Amino acid sequence: MSTAIRNATASGDAAALGRARTAMDGALRSQLEPTWELMWQGIGLLREFPAAAHVPARWLDDRKSFTSSVQWIRRDGAPQPRRDGAVSAARRLARLEREQQRLAVERAFDDPLVLAEYRLTGEAFAGRVTWRDPARLDESGSRAVPRPWITVATDDEVIMEAGTVLKSPARPGQRVVLKEVLPPEPPGGTTYVTLELTSGMGRGRTPQPGSIPEFGAELTYTSLSDDFQPAAKFPAREDTPWTHGGPPEEYVPTDDDAREDWS
Repeated sequence: MSTAIRNATASGDAAALGRARTAMDGALRSQLEPTWELMWQGIGLLREFPAAAHVPARWLDDRKSFTSSVQWIRRDGAPQPRRDGAVSAARRLARLEREQQRLAVERAFDDPLVLAEYRLTGEAFAGRVTWRDPARLDESGSRAVPRPWITVATDDEVIMEAGTVLKSPARPGQRVVLKEVLPPEPPGGTTYVTLELTSGMGRGRTPQPGSIPEFGAELTYTSLSDDFQPAAKFPAREDTPWTHGGPPEEYVPTDDDAREDWS
């Protein structure tokens, strides 16, 4: 068909060119349309699923980032240099690593199948509540504060140490501290994990109703956390140490910045 199009174009035969193009169009459609329809069928199926809990916040952040970039361009902001200086590169890497960690944690909290991967690596475990002490108080400080304990029975291998701070996707606003892990007897049996609830129970001396897991509650706890962390501190651009090349030369944008080498 491509040969027919070339021949018709070379000879100036408009009728033959029309027939050849029609044949080419039909051949391409027969190959492309099935995949095109399946793609939209897949999109339709995906749209029937509700968005994960953290998706709206990520979408908002993406919009803010896009808006910031547009505003920078409208203010005649300089284009991105071809090569970052040492400090700029370190800041960018720290930000990207932080965002990658945030995405990994959010996916795990939103999707039980993703969290199951962390159960296999020992960073999470699932089980049911078999014991609770909802009235327990910690009186070691200047005033007594509620610090209930619960015990979770699990068939997962628990390799976390005492003192590890955990969270449950079902109770994202509540932090617990791992107090004790009783190894299974016999080996391969049930493991009993004692946890101390430290937040998410209200401000009073008595925990709010529903803030302490009930007997038989099925829960998953993980050491994954996306709690706020202060930004890493980097030197100013002009204070770049000599080990990293010293202060970089002042960046002056040129037309070459807009050119790409596609070879």
